[in-house]
Amino acid sequence: MSWVFLFPGQGSQKVGMLEEWKSIIPQEIDTLFAKVNRICGLDLLKLILEGPEEELNLTFNAQPAILAVSMLIFRLLQQRMGSNIAIAAVAGHSLGEYSALCAAESIDIEEAIFLVRKRGELMQEAVPQGTGTMVAVLGLPIAQVEKIVAFFQDAKEVVEIANINSSEQVVLSLRKELLEKVIEKARELGGKKIVELRVSAPFHSSYMKEAAERFGAFLEGVTFRRPRYPYVSNVTASYVNDPEEIKRLLIRQMTAPVRWKEIMDLFYNNRMKSVVEIGPGTVLSKLFEREYPAVQTFHTGSLKAMQSFLREAVGIDGF
Repeated sequence: MSWVFLFPGQGSQKVGMLEEWKSIIPQEIDTLFAKVNRICGLDLLKLILEGPEEELNLTFNAQPAILAVSMLIFRLLQQRMGSNIAIAAVAGHSLGEYSALCAAESIDIEEAIFLVRKRGELMQEAVPQGTGTMVAVLGLPIAQVEKIVAFFQDAKEVVEIANINSSEQVVLSLRKELLEKVIEKARELGGKKIVELRVSAPFHSSYMKEAAERFGAFLEGVTFRRPRYPYVSNVTASYVNDPEEIKRLLIRQMTAPVRWKEIMDLFYNNRMKSVVEIGPGTVLSKLFEREYPAVQTFHTGSLKAMQSFLREAVGIDGF
């Protein structure tokens, strides 16, 4: 059986997300974070294990943290599955694209850590901390969410669609001072639930225009290779294998919506009915499960979940 590997984005981080893995892969953790800490210029491993949460949630810390944890879990799966590993395709949500590209051997992990650290710094600098935010609108079709955007556009305010996560989950980017007005408008149109995300800036919107332009200079200095596995872009919701096109799309991704629903549609319509989320959290596997109940979904963010995947899906013992 072949699997679609999905890699989570920002918001999946939490203090202690590596705690139970320390006894399973202590050497791998120490080896990777010796490099990560050097690249980031701080003890990111200590921050992941001990917090504080407010510091871990800062964009320039959360992004390399999630990438590093995702790749540790991916490498562990590679070791345990051996010849049983069969990857049909890879995709990542926002930041998760870099994890997907690492898994597909399009980019080395050290370069990816450098890029997402810079990406996070530039994204945070684009909007003063505490002045921008993102909200998930649940239970409202995309056409209704577009009415929210149009309402604020008419009022000369910038509220933009940042993520189309599923049929009934769309994320908006906005200035913090508009939060209550956006929530009020979403409820007026029938939104069942509106949740502010654990992010520190309004990503995937025009607020990130300057950050994207500056980030392009850093991408130019990094060599990408053709992905070993089929890779799907957030921007186009289609397969991309040309290294230069991948780089161009990673720049566009910073100001463009994440078309996650279309990515799920692509996999489902291509008869890829088995997916596993690689990294902390369960956001992507749950989205897939709700959108397509017939799809077999697993996640690997905890030791118990990893063992369940290996035993039930792959047919091999855990640890």
